[in-house]
Amino acid sequence: MRSDRSIKAQLRFYSLLLILLPLGLALAVFYGVLRTEGLSRAQRDMQAELRHHRFDVEQWLAYRLADVAHVARTDAVRRVDLPAMTRDFHAFLDAHGDFRSLVYVDATGRTTLDLDMPEGGVDLSDREYYLRARQGQPFISRVLVGRTSGKPIVIFSAPVLDPQGDFAGLVFGSVRIDALLDMVSSLRRTPVDPPFLVDAATGVPLSAPEGASPIPLPDRAALADGPTPYPNRDGSPVLGVGLPLKNGEWLLVQERAVADVLGDMHRLLLLLLALSGATIAVLTPFLLRLARRVTEPIEGISAMSERIMAGEYGSACPGLDVAAMTPELERLYRNFCRMAERIGTHVGELERLSGTDALTGLANRRLLADEGARIVSICRRAGHPCACLMLDLDHFKHINDVYGHATGDEVLRRLAAAIAATVRSSDFAVRMGGEEFAIIAPNTDAAHAMVLAERIRQAVERIDLRRGGMAVPATISVGVADMSGGQRYGAGPLEDLLAKADHALYRAKQEGRNRVSPWVEDSPGRAAGGAGHAPPDAPDA
Repeated sequence: MRSDRSIKAQLRFYSLLLILLPLGLALAVFYGVLRTEGLSRAQRDMQAELRHHRFDVEQWLAYRLADVAHVARTDAVRRVDLPAMTRDFHAFLDAHGDFRSLVYVDATGRTTLDLDMPEGGVDLSDREYYLRARQGQPFISRVLVGRTSGKPIVIFSAPVLDPQGDFAGLVFGSVRIDALLDMVSSLRRTPVDPPFLVDAATGVPLSAPEGASPIPLPDRAALADGPTPYPNRDGSPVLGVGLPLKNGEWLLVQERAVADVLGDMHRLLLLLLALSGATIAVLTPFLLRLARRVTEPIEGISAMSERIMAGEYGSACPGLDVAAMTPELERLYRNFCRMAERIGTHVGELERLSGTDALTGLANRRLLADEGARIVSICRRAGHPCACLMLDLDHFKHINDVYGHATGDEVLRRLAAAIAATVRSSDFAVRMGGEEFAIIAPNTDAAHAMVLAERIRQAVERIDLRRGGMAVPATISVGVADMSGGQRYGAGPLEDLLAKADHALYRAKQEGRNRVSPWVEDSPGRAAGGAGHAPPDAPDA
């Protein structure tokens, strides 16, 4: 008897379980509540802080856009006084360190004043900020790459109206994205990681180089359902929140490591686990003593049952101290002694009948699971071939319906006799159930199995059975498979062999019945049903 399945082991196990289960459930509930509450509180704090950050970022963007709009409304720009505009642009850049350049674009979309490119004349009429300016809208661009610096920038633009109020071009200033990101990083108000900006459409940080991969982001749709940690770009679990910026084009994201959020709670749980371990250590000796008092007499009775299972039915019962047993164990002991006397006379007959099909005298499906698996296992270990034949009586339902079930039984007996007369003594023939039979043929490859199947098919075709002056037709379809090729079906080689032969049988049925079909490796699986199921258009039940 396996020690881990013994009564002693199970008694110890369940005794410990009575202690550990309530304790474990309490710890699990405690951990779940504390974890959820800790993460929820951290998420609420991060969301509140991030809302402040978003307000600061939006104000920063609005101030930059207002600065450019103010330049666009100056008299020098509206009158296109280039010398005055040049002085004003230089003064503006000196006073606003965030801006890297300031450019005036005329009504046709060509640069007229660009301090970085004095020659000017670049056509920008296809740029989105120019198209927005023509519509009278100030605009903040997505992250672009500067023409001269090659660095990521953001463009702030505002339309220019001439003194008559007509569109006269636009003024835009470029801000290095580093200036924006530095401002965002400086927003930290609590001891958590600083926020960062991400392109909402691609998931790529604004500071990432071109072609960079997206990073994990918090699921904004799941935030309302509670805190949901996720792995960050380094693979560490974090709690994150994100808020949209710039009409949803950007996300302002903040993350905090789950380990930092739950650090104190983990230390508390470790303390509780230590106390639980100490409690178990104190109670274990008492549990072991209880298990020993209950299991010692049961082990003696168990040893007696093993001798009975080994076939020693007539041996005398072992001398056990009945006086030391509980009434229940004493009854169990005496009943075992009486059962051993009765079982001995019947076991042999039961073992013979349990593996035999009553109608045909062949082995039944129950015996196939043991004997068939044994044959297949021996062939596999020895490296010998082994084949399986799956046979099905054609149109058996028609025979039963027309000639009666007694005739159907006689056909099955004749079929079984034909199988028994054809197969070798080493072959294992079995009635699977109904009109379906199987043969496990050891030391037989697919080619020889096909020959055996054809001999059986011909033998069945020659069966001469008449009822009411009419010949009863008896033909079979046979599927053949061997163990060549890899395992494709089932949990073991026997199940795989049976399934392949069954698929081959199904193919024989589809191709017209009264034939032998081999398993082919690329054969499609049966569309529906299992072993012994005929095609749906022509049932053989």
